[in-house]
Amino acid sequence: MTTLLTPTGTGHPAYSQSLPCTEESVGIARLSVAATLRAWGLEDLVDDARLIASELATNAVRHAVHRIPDPERRGNFRLKVERPGDHLVRISTFDRSRTVPRVLQASETAESGRGMAVVEALACRWGIDPRPWSKGVWAECAVRGHLP
Repeated sequence: MTTLLTPTGTGHPAYSQSLPCTEESVGIARLSVAATLRAWGLEDLVDDARLIASELATNAVRHAVHRIPDPERRGNFRLKVERPGDHLVRISTFDRSRTVPRVLQASETAESGRGMAVVEALACRWGIDPRPWSKGVWAECAVRGHLP
């Protein structure tokens, strides 16, 4: 597992972690995001950011499982938490799947399918960065009263 704490081009910190594409990594992603935001003094964003990280990590793991059923060969996904501004946090996951997440209208009895709807409801904005080998999915949270 690799962990980096480095300044970004704006002089704000960033945290990056490589996690295996397993269900256990979703919980680690939640804990990592919460610890990072607390270290940055952004306690007000912890609950929303933890949920966003959970949904993005779950998608990364799910797409890996569909692509490669053998857990030993699935590889990793990257979790990144950045501060592009004093009052803004960006949470991203990068995985090898080219499947683009969508906001779905899940039925009341559906057991899954609400992840990106949760992200859309909690984030001030979100998006997808296609890459030649994969994709990045990101969502931004702003401190209340400081929308971008």
